[in-house]
Amino acid sequence: MFRSRSISRQLVDSPMPVTILEGARAVGKTALVRNLVEQGHYDGYENLADPQTRAIALADLPGWVASLPRSAVIDEAQLVPDLPLYLKFVVDEPGSGRRFLLTGSAAIGRRGLGGSDPLTGRSIRHQLRPLTAAELAGNPARTYDLVSDLFSGRIRDAAIGDSPPIETVVERGGFAPVALRNLPPDLADAWAYATVVGLLTDDVLPDERFDGGVALRVLDGCLRNPSGILNSASLGQRLGLDPRTVDRYLDVLERRFLLDFLPNLATSAVRQTRARSKVHALDSVFSIESIRRGNPATFASGEMRGPLLESWVVSQVLPAVDLAPRPVNAFYWRDAKQRKQGSNEVDLVLVDSEDRAVGLEVKASTTVGPSDAAGLVELDQRRTLAAGYVLYLGSKTIRLADRIYALPVSALWTLS
Repeated sequence: MFRSRSISRQLVDSPMPVTILEGARAVGKTALVRNLVEQGHYDGYENLADPQTRAIALADLPGWVASLPRSAVIDEAQLVPDLPLYLKFVVDEPGSGRRFLLTGSAAIGRRGLGGSDPLTGRSIRHQLRPLTAAELAGNPARTYDLVSDLFSGRIRDAAIGDSPPIETVVERGGFAPVALRNLPPDLADAWAYATVVGLLTDDVLPDERFDGGVALRVLDGCLRNPSGILNSASLGQRLGLDPRTVDRYLDVLERRFLLDFLPNLATSAVRQTRARSKVHALDSVFSIESIRRGNPATFASGEMRGPLLESWVVSQVLPAVDLAPRPVNAFYWRDAKQRKQGSNEVDLVLVDSEDRAVGLEVKASTTVGPSDAAGLVELDQRRTLAAGYVLYLGSKTIRLADRIYALPVSALWTLS
């Protein structure tokens, strides 16, 4: 069953002649763009994953593009590496009026022109992520407006009604085959494992070569430490791999949109790298499957409940960041000088183009108190927050400090 996506209006009303929609395989890109064609927003659809279509395009790219209608969707565009460079010349022609929507299961157009993007200034990029809880509930507007509502404080007015237990929401994730069906855990895990293996063995990029087994080991190392802080040397030691090999495979996993890395806001902007970032899975079903496969007792004990909930919250907010009316960057915050465990930390910090910040702390508890806002209060003292929220499993909105509130996590998918 097709679910409306919050990002649809961005694809329809794009200000650029080329719109690029990237995201992992099986995330719903094809279903979404086909729906846009059916609704008449684009005139035609081509899929370069089809061997015959790709062969025709590779044999005569100018002629193939010329044969497309005035506005066209080109699915899996990364499979023809020269396509972005050629589209640059097409849309630059005076009076062209051509519009293209490209989708890709890996980054599109990053390798032309000596490594720069040939579509710079002519395109806008979006990432399609798994369905959010709001989209699953039929409330795509909640995800679309989420960042604005967090900054303005309007989210505090969200109507909190009956909702599934949060464990159910997190375990089903956002991939349609699991999220839209009441699959038992063993079948959900089988789907997640098969999908990950498929994502690591598909020919997503031409001539890409890597060891799928090593890629899975590195991915498992991250998935089994949800919302953990990345340390390539430590991870490599656990896996018996050189840290440089770990970093190379993290590049592969990031290019395939399987992992997100949040840098530490406390680190100087000029020193921002992937090192010491927090690592989050694209979708909670991948972490849950990996944890259960590695050690079922770990998952059953509940010790991963908090980290999984944090990572799931991040997966709900990042789709909204892409839709924000002004540029927004996502971080976590921890004083870079504080090494000891238990130091004050904020799980997710959003910073907009005017340098306003909103902090979100996640608590897997039905009760909350002022001490749960300690990280937010400290961050607010370092740099004034527009708002701060402790997302928890209760049902009431509670003021904890000036501009800092405890908010039911279900506010992420219910409308005001």
